[in-house]
Amino acid sequence: MRYIFLLVGSFLTVLFIIQLIKGKKYAFMIQNLSDNDFPLHELYGVGFAWSAIKIFALKNKTAEKLKADATMLYELKYAEYYANLIWAQTITFVHLFLTIIFLAAAIMYGSVVFIFAVGIFMCVVIAMYCLQNMKNTISKRTEECEGELPEVVSTMAVLVNSGMVLKDAWQTVGESGEGAFYDLMQQASENMNNGYSDADAIFLFGKLSNSTEIKKFVSALLQSMGKGGAELSVFLANQSSELWNARRQFMLQSGEKAATKLLMPILLIFLGVIIIVLTAAFAGSIF
Repeated sequence: MRYIFLLVGSFLTVLFIIQLIKGKKYAFMIQNLSDNDFPLHELYGVGFAWSAIKIFALKNKTAEKLKADATMLYELKYAEYYANLIWAQTITFVHLFLTIIFLAAAIMYGSVVFIFAVGIFMCVVIAMYCLQNMKNTISKRTEECEGELPEVVSTMAVLVNSGMVLKDAWQTVGESGEGAFYDLMQQASENMNNGYSDADAIFLFGKLSNSTEIKKFVSALLQSMGKGGAELSVFLANQSSELWNARRQFMLQSGEKAATKLLMPILLIFLGVIIIVLTAAFAGSIF
Protein backbone atom coordinates (compact mmCIF):
# COMPACT_ATOMS: atom_id res chain seq x y z
CA MET A 1 0.00 0.00 0.00
CA ARG A 2 2.90 2.33 0.73
CA TYR A 3 4.12 1.97 -2.85
CA ILE A 4 0.67 2.84 -4.15
CA PHE A 5 0.67 6.04 -2.07
CA LEU A 6 4.18 6.83 -3.34
CA LEU A 7 3.12 6.18 -6.91
CA VAL A 8 0.03 8.40 -6.62
CA GLY A 9 2.05 11.13 -4.87
CA SER A 10 4.73 11.01 -7.58
CA PHE A 11 2.07 11.12 -10.30
CA LEU A 12 0.43 14.16 -8.68
CA THR A 13 3.85 15.83 -8.38
CA VAL A 14 4.63 15.30 -12.06
CA LEU A 15 1.15 16.47 -12.99
CA PHE A 16 1.58 19.59 -10.85
CA ILE A 17 4.84 20.42 -12.65
CA ILE A 18 3.24 19.83 -16.07
CA GLN A 19 0.30 22.10 -15.23
CA LEU A 20 2.68 24.70 -13.83
CA ILE A 21 4.56 24.75 -17.14
CA LYS A 22 1.30 24.95 -19.10
CA GLY A 23 0.14 27.73 -16.81
CA LYS A 24 3.06 29.99 -17.76
CA LYS A 25 0.90 31.47 -20.49
CA TYR A 26 -1.27 32.91 -17.71
CA ALA A 27 1.70 34.66 -16.06
CA PHE A 28 0.44 38.09 -17.14
CA MET A 29 -2.69 37.51 -15.03
CA ILE A 30 -0.83 36.94 -11.77
CA GLN A 31 2.41 38.91 -12.01
CA ASN A 32 1.16 42.04 -10.22
CA LEU A 33 -0.72 40.33 -7.39
CA SER A 34 0.06 41.11 -3.76
CA ASP A 35 1.73 38.40 -1.65
CA ASN A 36 -0.42 39.38 1.33
CA ASP A 37 -3.73 39.03 -0.51
CA PHE A 38 -2.73 36.12 -2.74
CA PRO A 39 0.00 33.98 -1.14
CA LEU A 40 2.05 31.74 -3.46
CA HIS A 41 0.41 33.38 -6.46
CA GLU A 42 3.36 32.27 -8.61
CA LEU A 43 1.78 28.79 -8.56
CA TYR A 44 -1.71 29.85 -9.65
CA GLY A 45 -0.87 28.93 -13.24
CA VAL A 46 -1.61 25.36 -12.15
CA GLY A 47 -5.18 26.31 -11.30
CA PHE A 48 -5.62 28.29 -14.50
CA ALA A 49 -4.36 25.31 -16.52
CA TRP A 50 -6.84 22.99 -14.79
CA SER A 51 -9.72 25.43 -15.18
CA ALA A 52 -9.08 25.53 -18.93
CA ILE A 53 -10.32 21.93 -18.98
CA LYS A 54 -14.10 21.89 -19.29
CA ILE A 55 -14.77 19.59 -16.33
CA PHE A 56 -12.76 21.85 -13.98
CA ALA A 57 -14.00 25.17 -15.39
CA LEU A 58 -15.69 27.73 -13.17
CA LYS A 59 -19.44 27.51 -13.73
CA ASN A 60 -22.95 27.39 -12.26
CA LYS A 61 -23.68 28.70 -8.75
CA THR A 62 -20.02 28.87 -7.74
CA ALA A 63 -19.30 31.19 -10.68
CA GLU A 64 -22.29 33.39 -9.86
CA LYS A 65 -21.33 33.61 -6.20
CA LEU A 66 -17.68 34.47 -6.85
CA LYS A 67 -18.58 37.07 -9.49
CA ALA A 68 -21.11 38.67 -7.13
CA ASP A 69 -18.52 38.88 -4.34
CA ALA A 70 -15.87 40.20 -6.73
CA THR A 71 -18.27 42.89 -7.96
CA MET A 72 -18.67 44.12 -4.39
CA LEU A 73 -14.91 44.30 -3.79
CA TYR A 74 -13.66 45.40 -7.19
CA GLU A 75 -15.01 47.27 -10.19
CA LEU A 76 -17.62 45.44 -12.24
CA LYS A 77 -15.29 45.14 -15.22
CA TYR A 78 -12.78 43.19 -13.08
CA ALA A 79 -15.34 40.88 -11.44
CA GLU A 80 -14.89 37.98 -13.87
CA TYR A 81 -11.09 38.19 -13.61
CA TYR A 82 -11.08 37.98 -9.81
CA ALA A 83 -13.69 35.21 -9.79
CA ASN A 84 -11.48 33.10 -12.07
CA LEU A 85 -8.41 34.04 -10.03
CA ILE A 86 -9.99 32.77 -6.80
CA TRP A 87 -11.07 29.59 -8.57
CA ALA A 88 -7.52 29.03 -9.87
CA GLN A 89 -6.15 29.68 -6.37
CA THR A 90 -8.52 27.07 -4.89
CA ILE A 91 -7.62 24.39 -7.46
CA THR A 92 -3.89 25.09 -7.04
CA PHE A 93 -3.95 24.67 -3.27
CA VAL A 94 -6.14 21.55 -3.39
CA HIS A 95 -3.79 19.90 -5.92
CA LEU A 96 -0.75 20.90 -3.86
CA PHE A 97 -2.20 19.58 -0.60
CA LEU A 98 -3.32 16.29 -2.16
CA THR A 99 0.22 15.79 -3.46
CA ILE A 100 1.68 16.43 -0.01
CA ILE A 101 -0.85 14.08 1.62
CA PHE A 102 0.02 11.09 -0.56
CA LEU A 103 3.79 11.66 -0.31
CA ALA A 104 3.55 12.07 3.48
CA ALA A 105 1.45 8.89 3.72
CA ALA A 106 4.13 6.97 1.81
CA ILE A 107 6.97 8.34 3.95
CA MET A 108 5.18 8.01 7.32
CA TYR A 109 3.13 4.92 6.56
CA GLY A 110 2.64 4.06 10.25
CA SER A 111 0.50 7.19 10.68
CA VAL A 112 -1.35 6.90 7.38
CA VAL A 113 -4.84 7.17 8.90
CA PHE A 114 -3.92 10.29 10.87
CA ILE A 115 -2.19 11.86 7.85
CA PHE A 116 -5.19 11.28 5.58
CA ALA A 117 -7.67 12.50 8.20
CA VAL A 118 -5.75 15.71 8.87
CA GLY A 119 -4.80 16.16 5.23
CA ILE A 120 -8.32 15.84 3.83
CA PHE A 121 -9.63 18.11 6.58
CA MET A 122 -6.99 20.72 5.68
CA CYS A 123 -7.89 20.42 1.97
CA VAL A 124 -11.53 21.16 2.75
CA VAL A 125 -10.60 24.05 5.05
CA ILE A 126 -8.25 25.60 2.49
CA ALA A 127 -10.81 25.27 -0.30
CA MET A 128 -13.57 26.81 1.83
CA TYR A 129 -11.25 29.60 2.96
CA CYS A 130 -10.32 30.50 -0.61
CA LEU A 131 -13.92 30.45 -1.82
CA GLN A 132 -15.24 32.38 1.21
CA ASN A 133 -12.38 34.85 1.55
CA MET A 134 -13.96 37.60 -0.56
CA LYS A 135 -17.25 37.24 1.30
CA ASN A 136 -15.44 37.48 4.65
CA THR A 137 -13.57 40.56 3.45
CA ILE A 138 -16.86 42.17 2.42
CA SER A 139 -18.37 41.43 5.85
CA LYS A 140 -15.40 42.99 7.64
CA ARG A 141 -15.56 46.04 5.38
CA THR A 142 -19.28 46.40 6.04
CA GLU A 143 -18.74 46.37 9.82
CA GLU A 144 -15.95 48.93 9.49
CA CYS A 145 -18.11 51.19 7.32
CA GLU A 146 -21.04 51.04 9.74
CA GLY A 147 -18.71 51.96 12.59
CA GLU A 148 -17.42 55.04 10.72
CA LEU A 149 -20.83 56.24 9.48
CA PRO A 150 -21.88 58.42 12.49
CA GLU A 151 -18.53 60.25 12.57
CA VAL A 152 -18.55 60.85 8.81
CA VAL A 153 -22.13 62.14 8.76
CA SER A 154 -21.38 64.48 11.69
CA THR A 155 -18.39 65.94 9.87
CA MET A 156 -20.35 66.34 6.65
CA ALA A 157 -23.16 68.07 8.55
CA VAL A 158 -20.70 70.63 9.95
CA LEU A 159 -19.14 71.28 6.53
CA VAL A 160 -22.47 71.61 4.70
CA ASN A 161 -23.88 73.89 7.43
CA SER A 162 -20.79 76.09 7.06
CA GLY A 163 -21.67 76.68 3.39
CA MET A 164 -19.76 73.94 1.55
CA VAL A 165 -21.60 72.14 -1.26
CA LEU A 166 -22.19 68.41 -0.80
CA LYS A 167 -19.73 67.30 -3.48
CA ASP A 168 -16.87 69.28 -1.92
CA ALA A 169 -17.84 68.19 1.59
CA TRP A 170 -17.92 64.57 0.44
CA GLN A 171 -14.45 64.83 -1.12
CA THR A 172 -13.00 66.64 1.92
CA VAL A 173 -14.29 64.01 4.36
CA GLY A 174 -13.21 61.15 2.08
CA GLU A 175 -9.63 62.45 1.98
CA SER A 176 -9.50 63.10 5.74
CA GLY A 177 -9.29 59.50 6.92
CA GLU A 178 -8.05 56.02 6.18
CA GLY A 179 -9.88 52.73 5.93
CA ALA A 180 -12.51 50.99 3.85
CA PHE A 181 -15.21 53.63 4.35
CA TYR A 182 -12.94 56.48 3.27
CA ASP A 183 -11.67 54.45 0.33
CA LEU A 184 -15.25 54.00 -0.88
CA MET A 185 -15.89 57.73 -0.44
CA GLN A 186 -12.78 58.53 -2.46
CA GLN A 187 -13.91 56.13 -5.16
CA ALA A 188 -17.28 57.92 -5.25
CA SER A 189 -15.47 61.27 -5.56
CA GLU A 190 -13.46 59.93 -8.49
CA ASN A 191 -16.69 58.78 -10.12
CA MET A 192 -18.16 62.26 -9.66
CA ASN A 193 -15.12 63.75 -11.38
CA ASN A 194 -15.26 61.20 -14.21
CA GLY A 195 -18.73 61.76 -15.53
CA TYR A 196 -21.05 60.22 -12.92
CA SER A 197 -23.75 62.43 -11.48
CA ASP A 198 -23.46 63.07 -7.74
CA ALA A 199 -26.57 60.98 -7.13
CA ASP A 200 -25.32 58.01 -9.19
CA ALA A 201 -21.89 58.06 -7.51
CA ILE A 202 -23.41 58.17 -4.02
CA PHE A 203 -25.90 55.43 -4.91
CA LEU A 204 -23.02 53.19 -6.09
CA PHE A 205 -21.18 54.01 -2.85
CA GLY A 206 -24.13 52.71 -0.83
CA LYS A 207 -24.35 49.56 -2.94
CA LEU A 208 -20.64 48.78 -2.53
CA SER A 209 -20.80 49.27 1.23
CA ASN A 210 -23.13 46.23 1.40
CA SER A 211 -24.65 47.69 4.55
CA THR A 212 -28.40 48.00 5.12
CA GLU A 213 -27.82 50.94 7.47
CA ILE A 214 -25.68 52.83 4.93
CA LYS A 215 -28.09 52.04 2.08
CA LYS A 216 -30.94 53.53 4.13
CA PHE A 217 -28.86 56.64 4.79
CA VAL A 218 -27.91 56.95 1.10
CA SER A 219 -31.54 56.55 0.02
CA ALA A 220 -32.65 59.29 2.41
CA LEU A 221 -29.70 61.47 1.35
CA LEU A 222 -30.64 61.19 -2.33
CA GLN A 223 -34.23 62.20 -1.52
CA SER A 224 -32.98 65.18 0.46
CA MET A 225 -30.64 66.21 -2.39
CA GLY A 226 -33.66 66.43 -4.67
CA LYS A 227 -35.32 68.91 -2.31
CA GLY A 228 -32.48 71.43 -2.31
CA GLY A 229 -29.60 72.74 -0.20
CA ALA A 230 -31.59 74.00 2.80
CA GLU A 231 -33.23 70.62 3.30
CA LEU A 232 -29.85 68.91 2.97
CA SER A 233 -28.18 70.69 5.89
CA VAL A 234 -31.14 69.96 8.19
CA PHE A 235 -31.23 66.35 7.02
CA LEU A 236 -27.53 65.76 7.76
CA ALA A 237 -27.85 67.30 11.23
CA ASN A 238 -30.83 65.08 12.06
CA GLN A 239 -29.15 62.00 10.63
CA SER A 240 -26.03 62.67 12.66
CA SER A 241 -28.03 62.74 15.90
CA GLU A 242 -30.02 59.61 14.99
CA LEU A 243 -26.95 57.64 13.95
CA TRP A 244 -25.08 58.46 17.15
CA ASN A 245 -28.08 57.36 19.21
CA ALA A 246 -28.35 54.14 17.20
CA ARG A 247 -24.63 53.55 17.61
CA ARG A 248 -24.88 54.09 21.37
CA GLN A 249 -27.72 51.56 21.60
CA PHE A 250 -25.74 49.07 19.53
CA MET A 251 -22.71 49.39 21.82
CA LEU A 252 -24.90 48.87 24.89
CA GLN A 253 -26.45 45.74 23.35
CA SER A 254 -22.99 44.45 22.39
CA GLY A 255 -21.83 44.97 25.97
CA GLU A 256 -24.80 43.01 27.32
CA LYS A 257 -24.13 40.16 24.88
CA ALA A 258 -20.47 40.10 25.91
CA ALA A 259 -21.46 39.91 29.58
CA THR A 260 -23.81 37.01 28.82
CA LYS A 261 -21.03 35.14 27.01
CA LEU A 262 -18.77 35.57 30.04
CA LEU A 263 -21.35 34.05 32.39
CA MET A 264 -20.60 30.43 31.46
CA PRO A 265 -16.79 30.69 31.95
CA ILE A 266 -17.40 32.36 35.33
CA LEU A 267 -19.76 29.53 36.38
CA LEU A 268 -17.21 26.92 35.29
CA ILE A 269 -14.45 28.65 37.28
CA PHE A 270 -16.75 28.91 40.31
CA LEU A 271 -17.62 25.21 39.99
CA GLY A 272 -13.92 24.37 39.77
CA VAL A 273 -13.18 26.34 42.95
CA ILE A 274 -16.02 24.55 44.81
CA ILE A 275 -14.69 21.13 43.70
CA ILE A 276 -11.17 22.03 44.88
CA VAL A 277 -12.48 23.24 48.27
CA LEU A 278 -14.68 20.18 48.77
CA THR A 279 -11.85 17.86 47.73
CA ALA A 280 -9.47 19.51 50.19
CA ALA A 281 -12.06 19.35 52.99
CA PHE A 282 -12.81 15.70 52.25
CA ALA A 283 -9.14 14.81 52.17
CA GLY A 284 -8.58 16.64 55.49
CA SER A 285 -11.40 14.74 57.20
CA ILE A 286 -9.91 11.41 56.08
CA PHE A 287 -6.46 12.15 57.39
